[in-house]
Parts: sequence; structure tokens; C-alpha cells
Amino acid sequence: MIYLAFILIFLTVALCAYSAIPMIYNQSISYSKKREQQLASRMDKVLPRADSRKMAKLFVLAPPVGAAACYLLFPEEFKLFGIIIGFIFGFIFPSIYTQQQGNQRQNKFGDQLLDALMIMSSSFRGGLSLIQAMEAVVEEMPDPINYEFGTVLGENKMGVSLEDAMNHLYNRMPSPGLQQMITAILLARETGGNLPAIFSRIVSSIRERKKIQQNLDTLTLQGKLQGAVMSLLPFGFASVVQGSNPHFFDSMFYSDMGKSILMLCFVLWTVGAFFIWKISTFKDF
Repeated sequence: MIYLAFILIFLTVALCAYSAIPMIYNQSISYSKKREQQLASRMDKVLPRADSRKMAKLFVLAPPVGAAACYLLFPEEFKLFGIIIGFIFGFIFPSIYTQQQGNQRQNKFGDQLLDALMIMSSSFRGGLSLIQAMEAVVEEMPDPINYEFGTVLGENKMGVSLEDAMNHLYNRMPSPGLQQMITAILLARETGGNLPAIFSRIVSSIRERKKIQQNLDTLTLQGKLQGAVMSLLPFGFASVVQGSNPHFFDSMFYSDMGKSILMLCFVLWTVGAFFIWKISTFKDF
């Protein structure tokens, strides 16, 4: 009877697993596609469409790839810890990388905006219309500003109003200078005004803002360096101690209590490094 009960339990579990595996697989595929679409939609704001699709796939593939890589690299007694670390790293790294790429693109756009405003101002003085001035920017300026202004022109040709197309541009590349430019253009279209003179004042305003931002970056550089040193100090200290006494950390690496303490230290180190970075970082002025 006992063996029969075990056989029935085994068959029940097997049937449940057999019926649950396809459902779990379909749910995971559906979640992956949904997450890829959400990430692609979010990254369209900061990256060109082709790049955003590639980055969306990176978001989906990075966690399992990171977990598998750490499983292969870590020694036998730390494989579970390696899988956790690899999965966390694979989950966090794409977000950081995408944010960095988006920030670089926005910063480059902000640097090019001055030249674009001067080109448009010269075009207005030459008697060109707003659309023709934007076409001149697309022809003469490099990426990313030619791509973004080209997107505005493409949306306008597809029937989107110029106001909505400019607002879409600001949603992709938010900056005070661009907001001033859009406001000036929309007001001039409704009430009239001297756009070349307005653009000249906007250029002066952007230059002054950049000077203030550079001063802030200089003042916060010391805090960032101190944060980097404090974040790397535990690893440097552990390397020196391990080199002088190879068995000093055996109680930490080969005991359950030691492994728990190491995981707690890693979490606290991550939180501390994050707060140091946040304190020493200013948003664009």
C-alpha cells in the first residue's frame, strides 16, 4: 500500500508538472515579448528605433546570460551565489547602459542645439520659412540632431501638426534650451515676432547655463572621486589581507554564517555606493 501511495503521488506530481510546463513556458514567452515591447517603446524616446530594438533584446537576454556566465565562472561552492549575482547584474546592467547611452545622446543634442539655432536664425534672415530652416539643419548637422529634426519633418509630412511634432521632440530630448526654442516658434507662428533676435537671446541663455553647469560639475568632481575611493577600498583591503594571509578569510568563504555575512556586506556596499553617487550628482541645471 505504501508503494502504491508513493506511485500515485509520483504520477500526480508528474501530471501536474506536465500540464504546468507548457503554461509556464507560454507565460514566460508572453512576458518576454511584452517586456520587449515596453522597453522598446520607452527607449524610442532616447535612442533611434533600430538601436532601441536591439537594446530591448538585451534587456530580455542579459539576466539569463549573466546568470549562466557566473555559474560557469564561479567555483563549485559559490555557484548559487554566482547565479544570483549574475542575474542581478544582468537585470541592472542594461538599464544603466541604456540610460548612459540616452544621456550621451541628449548631451550631444544639447551641444548641437546652439549651432542648429544659429543655422535657423541665418535661414530666417535669408527669407526661408520655418520648415526650410529645419531642412537646412537636417542637411548640415550630424546625428543626433539631424535625426531628431528629420523626425519632426517626417511627422509633419504625415499629417501631424507642427506643434505636436515639436512637443514629441521635446519629450524625446528634454532640455530648457529646446523648450525655449519651441515656445518661441509657436508664439511667433500665432502672434508674430522677430525669430532671429529671439534665437540669438536663446543662444546666449544656453551658453550661460552651460557655464553654470560646468562649474557645478567641477564642484561635485571631488565628491565623486571620494565616493569611488570609498567604494573600492573594501576590495583593496581584502586583496592585501588575502595576499599576506591566504587563509584569513576561510571562515567567511567556507561557512554558512560567513557566506551570509558576505552577501549582507555586498548589499550594504551596493546601497552605500548608490547613495554616495546620488549625493554627488546634480541634474542638469
